[in-house]
Parts: sequence; structure tokens; C-alpha cells
Amino acid sequence: MKTYEEMRNELIEELKNDDNLFVAMIEELDSWNGFADGFRAYEMYMINELFYDCKVSDFLDKLAPGFNHNDDYMIDTIYGIDSTNDLIQHYRDNVWESELLDNLMEEIDDLDFWNHEDFKEKVEKLNELNTAA
Repeated sequence: MKTYEEMRNELIEELKNDDNLFVAMIEELDSWNGFADGFRAYEMYMINELFYDCKVSDFLDKLAPGFNHNDDYMIDTIYGIDSTNDLIQHYRDNVWESELLDNLMEEIDDLDFWNHEDFKEKVEKLNELNTAA
């Protein structure tokens, strides 16, 4: 049987090595509790939906020099709007895997873990080990 630390380290490694899982878990947490507030990225096609009721002057205030509407993703940050083509690197620049795992453990009962049921089972097991310790 694995110890809490062994299992925790295994899950952190999984988050480090699986970019799709890493992004999915950040976006799952953000959808539930705003975890990625200040660095959440959206696919560029959503720009009109997110800012449909924004005054032009307010929208222009959000624009940042690095924004490029030809990028794949837009980011609504605390410093204004930005864009990127590298969603994975953007999230990795803003979240440590251990921080993500801690938040997943706290919110596990309210998250869906879209297509990552095996990872959810491991997080649940880690929670059990943590409770038993």
C-alpha cells in the first residue's frame, strides 16, 4: 500500500507529465470556484460572448500591448486582456502542480473530472490516506 506522500508525489508527476489533464483540472476548478481568476484562458471565438455587453471604452481599457486576435486563446487577466497560442505553457506559468492537486482534493465532491475518472479515483484515494493519517 502506498503512503500518502508516495501517492501525492505520483499524482503531482501525473499533472506535470500530462498537459491535457493539467489544463482540464485547472479549467474544471475554475468553472466550480474561480480557481484561475486572473489568468483563465478562453478560446478566441468566445471573445464576443464574454464581452458582448462591455462598452467600447471599457473594452479598450482591457486591451494590452501583447494582445493579438489571431492567437488561439484570449486571457482576461487582472492586468487587462492578453492572448496566447500556448495554453499549456500559460497555465504552467501560473499554477504549480502541488497547488492544483491541493485544490482538487478540497473540491473533489463538486468536480466532474471530465474524461479523467481514473485520475479522480486516485485523488479520492489520496484524500482517504490524508484522512487516515
